[in-house]
Amino acid sequence: MLNLEKIRKYLLISGLLLTLVAKFVVIGEEAQLYFLIVSIILIGVPHGSLDFFIQRQALINSNQKVSIYLFLAKYLFSMLLYGIVWWLFPTVALIVFIAMAAYHFGEIDWPLRANAKIDAIVYSTYGFLLISFILTSHISSAAPILEIIVQNRLAIDFWLKWGTLLYPYVCVLLGLCIFLLFFLRDYLGWEKNVLHPFLVQSFLLIFIIHQLPLYLSFGFYFGLWHSLISFNLIRRQMKLSNDGPGWASIVKKAIPFTTLAWLGILLLIVVSGMFQTEWLVLSHIFVAIAILTLPHLQVFTKIKLG
Repeated sequence: MLNLEKIRKYLLISGLLLTLVAKFVVIGEEAQLYFLIVSIILIGVPHGSLDFFIQRQALINSNQKVSIYLFLAKYLFSMLLYGIVWWLFPTVALIVFIAMAAYHFGEIDWPLRANAKIDAIVYSTYGFLLISFILTSHISSAAPILEIIVQNRLAIDFWLKWGTLLYPYVCVLLGLCIFLLFFLRDYLGWEKNVLHPFLVQSFLLIFIIHQLPLYLSFGFYFGLWHSLISFNLIRRQMKLSNDGPGWASIVKKAIPFTTLAWLGILLLIVVSGMFQTEWLVLSHIFVAIAILTLPHLQVFTKIKLG
């Protein structure tokens, strides 16, 4: 599969196998939901629980020290502010989250960064279109969750109407964005051995996302693809070996902060009293992850991605 990084190659193969299984084996909605929740809880949340170590490593590289108490105070303050925005202005908060996710997902998927400004613009656009593709291509399943996320201020009919209407345009724009990379290659500083693997990666990701139902699609893209590639980047940043002991070390470091994140998400669901339906549980898990994303993104920008 060309010169794709090993972890990306293995994940794409796993995604294709999952697609094949879903094609020939009936996977009930409950099983799909379990796959989504387990992938988010066991992989998605932990990949953001190493932010303190990313911050510490970045400061060590510049001969500075970081206080864990000051770090946690800033982290929790950012979460609190963003949580208030979600409570008061959920639609605005959703737009902010999609913008952050577009930037963050795009930068993780991007293979090489030569020009900070050009790269950021292009991969943010790519990330936004990919997220839009996930939602619009599964809008019938996503609409009930989106309605709850914005506290019923935009009804299911709104999401169904606009999701269906925008889907073909998103497909065209996503294809155009990928096609334009042939012309932007020199500006991005990409050789053919960078461009061609990225094209293969993009087309396979789009195929997997399109073929899988929403829960499996989002579970694969966020819970597996994005999170495990992020884990690998963090491992490299922390100078840990790419073997069993190296990965065991990073998992061990993630456990304390992961446990706190799990407890926070559970507390949010319990306090909200939202165990009644899968849509309510998923919407609150989504909001909790969104609240965690803001400080996570602020820290993750310090990691060396290129």
